[in-house]
Amino acid sequence: MTRHTDKAKALAMRKKGMSYSAIKEKLDISKSTLSYWLSDLPLSRNQINALRAHSPKRIEKFRNTMREKKEKRIGEMFRIVSKEVGTFTQRELFIAGFFLYWAEGGKTKHYNITLSNTDPSMLRFYLKWVYSLGVPKEKIKVRLQLYSDMNIEKEIQFWATKLTVKSTQFKKPYIKESKLLDLTQKGFGHGTCNISVDDRDISEYVIQGLKHISSQF
Repeated sequence: MTRHTDKAKALAMRKKGMSYSAIKEKLDISKSTLSYWLSDLPLSRNQINALRAHSPKRIEKFRNTMREKKEKRIGEMFRIVSKEVGTFTQRELFIAGFFLYWAEGGKTKHYNITLSNTDPSMLRFYLKWVYSLGVPKEKIKVRLQLYSDMNIEKEIQFWATKLTVKSTQFKKPYIKESKLLDLTQKGFGHGTCNISVDDRDISEYVIQGLKHISSQF
């Protein structure tokens, strides 16, 4: 009785356009048995095309093709924009640094300039700008915001290497009780890095520079 029931189910599934593999998985029946049961029930051309369109190999091939097209398109765009942007002059670095600070820099502490980010490249650019303002390297102070499941010493060494600063220039890190593994956002793999300089003249120079820029718009 069970065999007849399974055959009826298999016929019903096949009429819906299901593949042999899908029916086999549902009913736990050998493919040879299914071939015998369903030999008089071929799929229509539309059903065959639909199965092919949803086959894992076809989907994977489509994804690979689309990924290759995207990588080629983005690579070409990078080549174009790299050529158009070119390298920074000293003046362009000087002005770009003010705009970066205008957007991301701290503006509430007296006699202090500070910027926080998770991107080492952005912070290296910021340091290059800060040095161009005449700030000596030894005045740079770094504080990390890390998560409780992170290796503190390893992260300090990571940022010290990326920023080319000494580990002695790091303040005690702020440790968040939450865990890095619980985060769904990208970009926090090494925590957040804060770079600060305590200097009255530099702070006032930067703030007045921002005031001048904002007055132009």
